Amino acid sequence: MAVAGQQTLSAAQATATLRKVGIGTPVPTLVTGALAYLVALLAALVVIVSAVLAVLTADTGASTDPTGGAAAPATDDAGSAGIIGLLGIPFQLVALGSFGSYDAELQMGFLGSLSLSWRGLPLLITAAMTVFAFLAARTAQRRWSSNGPLGALLWSGLSGLGVALVALLVTRLTAFSIEDPANGLSLSMHAAGADMFFGTWALITLPLLLGHLAGMRKPAWWPLVADLAAAPRLVLVHALAFAVPVGLLALAAGAIVQIVDGEGRSVLGALLALPLWGPTALALLPGLGMLVVPVRASARGDVGDLGLGSGLAPQSGTQNLWFVDLPWYVWLPMVLTALLVPLLIALLWHRDREIPAGNVIAQVTSWAALPLAYTFCSLVLLALVHVRMDAEMGFLGAMGVSMSLAAWMPVVAFFLGLAVEVIARFGAPFVDRFVPGPLVNWFRRSARARRAESAAPAAPVGEDGRSWTASSAAPRTGDGRNQG
Repeated sequence: MAVAGQQTLSAAQATATLRKVGIGTPVPTLVTGALAYLVALLAALVVIVSAVLAVLTADTGASTDPTGGAAAPATDDAGSAGIIGLLGIPFQLVALGSFGSYDAELQMGFLGSLSLSWRGLPLLITAAMTVFAFLAARTAQRRWSSNGPLGALLWSGLSGLGVALVALLVTRLTAFSIEDPANGLSLSMHAAGADMFFGTWALITLPLLLGHLAGMRKPAWWPLVADLAAAPRLVLVHALAFAVPVGLLALAAGAIVQIVDGEGRSVLGALLALPLWGPTALALLPGLGMLVVPVRASARGDVGDLGLGSGLAPQSGTQNLWFVDLPWYVWLPMVLTALLVPLLIALLWHRDREIPAGNVIAQVTSWAALPLAYTFCSLVLLALVHVRMDAEMGFLGAMGVSMSLAAWMPVVAFFLGLAVEVIARFGAPFVDRFVPGPLVNWFRRSARARRAESAAPAAPVGEDGRSWTASSAAPRTGDGRNQG
């Protein structure tokens, strides 16, 4: 009994010691990481269904039989491998959405080999996984978690590592693989590899960590660096405020033109396939909206001999798609929106902003927050929209095709962030009083609540020994405009 009591006491002491350094229960974080991967699989199913429906509605004039009337494989091994490959498509898509590359290798005996590699994120899957992980981790931190920054870092990393290991194993086991030793033929297709492993690890760990940090109570020095945390959120709002209306306008205008030209069936297929290509097209728009950043398409290798390098040099070449290359009914509203949205974003950034006076750190971070955030987010965007295909075709040669935004976009984004900062400081105060509160107050709602809580007087103790809550003692605020 004494030994059991000592063991219980030591376990309790160890738990208390871990709590003091910010390491609490890992269960919410581990469960959230697993659920984020399941959400990604559900998003992959949505992408698959949309692609299948788009293919079924396409009017190609060919047979609807995807096998072209060919006989099914005769061997049971080939049939079972095909079934496993089909069931594994969602796992392959999630791996592709985690910065993996889908590789296919075909061995053709004395004819040589053929290898293909495709790298491009289905952004609906990537966004679903990361957004869910962030929001769920933030909710778990606020309601159940006892972790501090150290515990959040530890358990988020372990959760991401566990999900990455499981994803790597499942992706490799569900590879599409067929072998015909009699004829020396073999085919293997999968997205398992080191790139998807580390990509999955990062895409689970970082949202979980940021969600935990967002759900924690902020320290007293937080106002000194609050702009550094709020700036990436403003960049996201800026990108969506520009891309969503422009994207909807371009989609509607393109659909109308296609219908007028008698191509209504192709419009239906494009709309059904929207989960497949829509997020990537939407992500390209903020780059084009900078007006000096084109979409760059490049080809290299023997693309001219294969007829794939239309408009490019026979061996290699690059084409730039500028905003003026779009139809006028798309680029004209795009330019107007690109000029208007930064002014509105500056108003959003100005309202309820608090910069501690006389503090050098606060002054430096307030000026650096937006340029750094715009630069960092543009680098992330470059990685998300990059698409590349490479092929090694034996005696036919090799080729590669890629598409991305121009590499100088981070430089343009830096000055765009600086311009928004200048407008927010020297232009927004003159019109801020005329902007209705509900339009802009939502951006710094949590910061306003923290200031109200810190300004509230100490809660008095009632006759029953219980204190009033801080929320009940907090004074009411006005419409959220800057005071003084």
